[in-house]
Amino acid sequence: MACLEWLEGESSFIFWMVVLNLTVVTFDLTYRTNLRDNIFIRQVIIFTVDVAIILFLAVILDIILYFLFRRLSFLHKFAKIFFLIVNIFMFSIDLFTIYHYQIPLNVAMFDIVMMTNFREGSEFLQMYLTDKNFWLYILFVAALIFIAWKLFALIIRNKALFCVLILVTFCYGGFAAIRDTFFRKTIRNIVNYVGASRLYSILSHSYEGRSAYQKMLKEAPQNPIITRNDSSIPYVVFILGESTNRKHMSIYGYELNTTPNLLKRQNENRLYVFNDVVSAGFNTYTSLQKIFTFYRYGYAKNWFNYMNLLSILNSANYHTVWLSNQENNVNADVISFFPKLCRVNKFTELKDNWDFGTAYDEELLPMLDKELKHLHEKNFYLLHLMGTHGAYKKRYPEDYEKFSAKDETGGFEGINEDQKQVRAEYDNAVLYNDYIINEIVERFEDKNAIVIYISDHGLEIFDTINFSGHTSKIASGCEIPFIIWLSEKFAASYPEIEARIASSVNKPYMTDDMIHTVLDIMQIETPEYDPTKSIINPSFDVTRPRIYSGHLYDKEKGLIAIQ
Repeated sequence: MACLEWLEGESSFIFWMVVLNLTVVTFDLTYRTNLRDNIFIRQVIIFTVDVAIILFLAVILDIILYFLFRRLSFLHKFAKIFFLIVNIFMFSIDLFTIYHYQIPLNVAMFDIVMMTNFREGSEFLQMYLTDKNFWLYILFVAALIFIAWKLFALIIRNKALFCVLILVTFCYGGFAAIRDTFFRKTIRNIVNYVGASRLYSILSHSYEGRSAYQKMLKEAPQNPIITRNDSSIPYVVFILGESTNRKHMSIYGYELNTTPNLLKRQNENRLYVFNDVVSAGFNTYTSLQKIFTFYRYGYAKNWFNYMNLLSILNSANYHTVWLSNQENNVNADVISFFPKLCRVNKFTELKDNWDFGTAYDEELLPMLDKELKHLHEKNFYLLHLMGTHGAYKKRYPEDYEKFSAKDETGGFEGINEDQKQVRAEYDNAVLYNDYIINEIVERFEDKNAIVIYISDHGLEIFDTINFSGHTSKIASGCEIPFIIWLSEKFAASYPEIEARIASSVNKPYMTDDMIHTVLDIMQIETPEYDPTKSIINPSFDVTRPRIYSGHLYDKEKGLIAIQ
C-alpha cells in the first residue's frame, strides 16, 4: 500500500516526464523510419517500447531524487521542479525544430545558435514565430497532451489498474533499456530519451568539440615551406563528392545510364576516368583527413599535425574558396577544419544544414557564380557536395526520378522489391550528381581550367550482401570514382600535364596520396611532397599496398584480411 500511495503522489511528475520526452521517439517514428516498412502494428510496438523506456527512466529518476532528499522535502520539490523546467525547455525547443527543420535539437544546431548574434537571433525568431501554421501545430500538440492527461486521470482513479499498469510498464521499459544498451548497442543511447540528460550530452559534446577544434588549430603546422612554385593554372576546381560507388556510374560500365553527361564529355575527349581508385576511409571523417594532408595510414601523429593542401595553396598565392552543401559545424571534425583554412568559405542555407542537407546540390551553383565574379590571377575552388548520401531520395528533385525497382536487375542474390527501390533511388541520386558535375564543368569551359572529381568514400547498396550503407568490410565501401576534366585552353597550355594524366588512368591508386597528385598537377613542391605518390608522375609507385580499414585491397579479389 505504501508503494501504491507513493506512486499516486508522484503520478503527476511521472506523467509530465513521460509526455515531455516523447518528442524524440515520435520524431524517430515519423522521419527516421523507412516508409516502405511503415507497418502500423510494428510502429505501435516500437512506440510502446519507447514510452515504456521513458517511464522506466522517469520512475528511476524519481526514486533517486526521493532517496537523496527524503529528509529535506523542499529540496525534493525543488529538484523535481528543476528537472521539469529543463524538460519543458527541451520539449519546447524540440517542437520548434521538428516543425521547422524535421529534427530535434542536436549538437550541430546548438553550435550554430551559439555563433548567432542577438540581432540575427531575434530576426530569426520573429520570422518563424509569425507562422500561423506553427501555432496551429502547437494547439494540436496541446490538445493531444490534454487528452492524454484526461485519460491518465481516469486510470489513476482505478488504483489497482494504475498499479498494474505502472508495474508492467516499468518492468517492460527496464528490460528494453538494458537490452538496447548492453546487448543490441543501439545507436540511440538511453541518455537521449530524457530531455535533461540529452541537453547535458549536447552541452558536453559541444564543449569537447570546441576544445578539440582549438587543439587542431593550435597544433596544425603553420607557414608551409614551398621549395618550388611554378604554378600558373588560373582555375583549379576540386569537386568533393559524397558516398558515391563508382560501380553505379555508367561511365564505369554500370548497366543503367546514370552518367549521361560524363559519358558525353568522355566521347568529346579531355575527360579522363581513373579505373582503379579506392578511398582512404569508409566515412567522411577518416577519408578527408588523408585527402587534404600528408597524413597516411600508419603514421604516428594526429592527422592535423601534418601540413595540409589549403595552407600550401594559400602560400602559393592561390585564392582558395570552399563552398559546401554539408553542415557548418564548429565541432572538431574535418568538415569544420578545412573550410576555415580557405580565404573564402560558404555553406548553403542554415535550414538545410539542420536537416542534414535537404538542400539540393544545385544550390551551390549560384554561390559558385557569385565567386567567379571576383577575378584573381590564380583560383582554387572546392565544392563539397551532398552527392549520394542517404537518404538517397532526398538527394535529387522529382525531375530526376528516372529509375524505379523494375529497372534494377542487379544486386545480391535474394534481393526483394523494397531493396530494389532503394537501389533505384540511389541510382537517381547518381544521375542527379552527374548533372551537378556537368553544370560545374560548364562554368569553366571558356577558361583555362582543370576540374578534379572524387568521392570521399564508397557505399554498399545491396550489391553483394543484404545491406545498404557505409562499410569497412566490403570493397564497395572504398571503390570510388576519380575523374579529371580539362578545358580546351588548359590542354593547349599544359600538353605535358595532359599527357601524364592520360597515361595514368589505369594505375592503382588510393586517395590518401591525393595531396601529392594535386601539387604535382599545379607544379608546387614542399619538403613533404613525394613524386612517387602522385599518380600522374612517371616515378609513381604502382606496387604500393593499399590498406583500407585494416584490409589489403585488390581490384580483382576485393578486401583481403592482413595476416
